[in-house]
Amino acid sequence: MPSQDYHYVNDLIILKKKHHLIKHIDDSLPTPEIHGTKVWGSSFLIMDYLEEHPPATFSEILEVGCGWGLLGIHCAKTYEADVTAVDADPHVFPYLDAHSVINDVELDTLTARYEDLKIKDMKGYDMVLGGDICFWDDLVEPLFSMVKKAVKAKVGTIIIADPGRSPFLKLAKLCQKEFNAELLERTVRKPRKIEGNLLVIKA
Repeated sequence: MPSQDYHYVNDLIILKKKHHLIKHIDDSLPTPEIHGTKVWGSSFLIMDYLEEHPPATFSEILEVGCGWGLLGIHCAKTYEADVTAVDADPHVFPYLDAHSVINDVELDTLTARYEDLKIKDMKGYDMVLGGDICFWDDLVEPLFSMVKKAVKAKVGTIIIADPGRSPFLKLAKLCQKEFNAELLERTVRKPRKIEGNLLVIKA
């Protein structure tokens, strides 16, 4: 597989848009509708954080708003985590499946909106993770509600990453007030320079 068709970051093979597998999916299947047409950068901020604060081996991890699922795939590959990837748009899952196969891991997938997730759905998970998932004002309340349910479900750690968009900062403020959440700055250099914030809620 020629290097111009993929990135290799954090031990992950990440296919570029021009890779033949991605082009085949683009040409033959419905296009994702909720910004799920590429790999978004904030997932790499969470990956970097997890290098310093790794989950226990075989942790149960829920990746919400997963898109192409690279964050969940990283957790499955690096930490042998049992990952469920959730997205409101099922059209992202062929991209996730392609990356799962090429990285030799398996993930469970679930089509659901944030507000669809109930306390019982999140019980048993050690972590809830999401990158670039709070980009509209009308996502703030559903995500805050999801965080509250994750806390009630006794999820150990919840991490949401973002470049610092206004809706995300509104969510962070709510979580800081309600859960004493941390808002951390983070920068990575690969696959490119990415700057942003991590919202970290710990039980």
